[in-house]
Amino acid sequence: MKPNTRSRWYIIIPILVALLMMFFTKINSVRAVFSDVHVGIILLRVESEIMQKTPAGQYYEALLWKHTGELNQIFDNYPEKVDPALNTIRLFAPALEALVDGKGDDVRITREQVDALKAQLDFYKFVGRPALREDIEREEQQLQLDRFVGVTMNDAWDIINSTWDPDSFEPKLLVPGSDGEWAYFEHKNIYFEYPSNFYAQRSETEIDTIYIVPSSGGSEQWNPCLIKVQILNIPLNQTEGHNPYFWYSQEAIPWESVIENTEFPGIEFAVSQPKWLIMSLHSFQYNEKSQLAVHMWVFVNENPQGEFLDYAGVINQKYGYFQHMVTHLRIWEP
Repeated sequence: MKPNTRSRWYIIIPILVALLMMFFTKINSVRAVFSDVHVGIILLRVESEIMQKTPAGQYYEALLWKHTGELNQIFDNYPEKVDPALNTIRLFAPALEALVDGKGDDVRITREQVDALKAQLDFYKFVGRPALREDIEREEQQLQLDRFVGVTMNDAWDIINSTWDPDSFEPKLLVPGSDGEWAYFEHKNIYFEYPSNFYAQRSETEIDTIYIVPSSGGSEQWNPCLIKVQILNIPLNQTEGHNPYFWYSQEAIPWESVIENTEFPGIEFAVSQPKWLIMSLHSFQYNEKSQLAVHMWVFVNENPQGEFLDYAGVINQKYGYFQHMVTHLRIWEP
């Protein structure tokens, strides 16, 4: 079997994780459909322990987040397809758990798993927009899923890291004077910085939305997590209706702080509720002159449920990159 074909097998893992994270963006759906919380934990481990460990995994995760908005739309339009998607995730769960537990050589891909995944991809191509179809078809041309019946999970993972093309990444713009630690992104006259070992990916379907996909690099004390950056045009008298701070009860917000940014003042806070697999960090900042708002949303792959005695201290340390982003947000000046 040719290495350049086998390497594309890894696209299976980000597809499954993207499906999971799609449901996390609609948290009520998560609690309704993942009665087996163990499955959710496995996929979160795959994301943080496998995909974020190498540039190849980071690239494929970014590719899938490019289409997350459309996946949301598809399952809104076709609710009867939710169960087949979840069944596919559950079908792969034991193999994925073996992979993250270091037992990937003991598990081989089955015909049932491949057929279920092919059915999902066929559905997305049938109802998806051109960009989604093109990305799936490009991967399928290299993938040839039928050839991977009987392949071990470890074998697929090793080959993707040895054959993946680094040129797949778009060049990053590094912040001058940061010694390569920070990159910057500009959109709609908004400038923000992010860790240079993360990957910025524009959403294909969510207007003015950028996903910042993490890797395991950076400060050892950081917990790298996915960040969603949304830029909104909002009149001053409508800001409260778009501010995520008002989406949650006070009981669900264990920590909050005022953002003292001259150009983009605002608020940042944590959201944590019982029985959620994850918590989230939010910031909402607004520039009155331009009437532009920026909502940053960090999907945190843990939920300490009050174990943090010092939320501010832990967030500043484990999520220092988030603090950097809100502090350095500004209007773009070329």
